[in-house]
Amino acid sequence: MSDLGYFGNIFVRQNFLEKPGDSIKTHTHAFDHVSLLVSGKARVTVDGYPPKDFTAPTFIVIKKEHKHKFEALESNTLWYCVFALRDANGEVSDIYLSENHPFDPDGKGSMSILENL
Repeated sequence: MSDLGYFGNIFVRQNFLEKPGDSIKTHTHAFDHVSLLVSGKARVTVDGYPPKDFTAPTFIVIKKEHKHKFEALESNTLWYCVFALRDANGEVSDIYLSENHPFDPDGKGSMSILENL
């Protein structure tokens, strides 16, 4: 399961693996990012390197263009991937949505709510 959210130029993706052996398939990114392991234990495999086990709480640095895979070693393994938002040209960009902040309880406001902080 994966949930997504972003604010400004920060993107956060929640990843949850229910039971040991569950995994996120091997993939790459065109940018460096950090994964914050908040519960459980995960084995991270990066092509060209031996697998490494991580136990929460900790963070894991994933370098761009390296194929990598996360596998749960414990039930209820949860981590968040965090990285800067980029446009199609690879430039960092800012996006502000009202639905994820406390200044607009019904989520129907505009960017002006955040611009006035």
